[in-house]
Amino acid sequence: ALALCLALATGACVSSTEPILSDARAILGERGQLHIFSAPKDGARTVLRYDFQWRRDRYVTTPSRRAQPIEFTAHPFEGRDLVVQWKSALAWSPKQKPQGMRPVTYFLLRKVAQGAFLMLPVTEDEVDEATRKRFCVKSPETTCRISTPEQLFAFARAAAEKEDPRAR
Repeated sequence: ALALCLALATGACVSSTEPILSDARAILGERGQLHIFSAPKDGARTVLRYDFQWRRDRYVTTPSRRAQPIEFTAHPFEGRDLVVQWKSALAWSPKQKPQGMRPVTYFLLRKVAQGAFLMLPVTEDEVDEATRKRFCVKSPETTCRISTPEQLFAFARAAAEKEDPRAR
């Protein structure tokens, strides 16, 4: 089983309209289970559980009562880290977003033990103002839209250098 801890405070997440990284492989195995924990609130965490399976070019999760299905890919990054492209498998409702709009968000996946990873959001908050101005495109849906691997890696490196204290 693959255990993940995700700090869900992702308000300033870096996103794109389509996946930026290609050539995904089943580097997390053919199937597994995600356990995604929220950041602690009043000493408690909530957890979402997803079963996932590799399907040709991406992982797909099975929806549960509390969680929507997700599509994601994991890509080798630097050292013990991976970059995850994360996308809801359901189209947004017309009231929430334009028809078919499903933004891709990014996470840094850090191996902490055999079969266990810490998953941290890649946000614009970790970089300096000059990098934000250079790489972030503001849109009605987000404050930081990116479109190239170079942009993604700049934010991912910053996330890798800063460990999230909420994940402890």
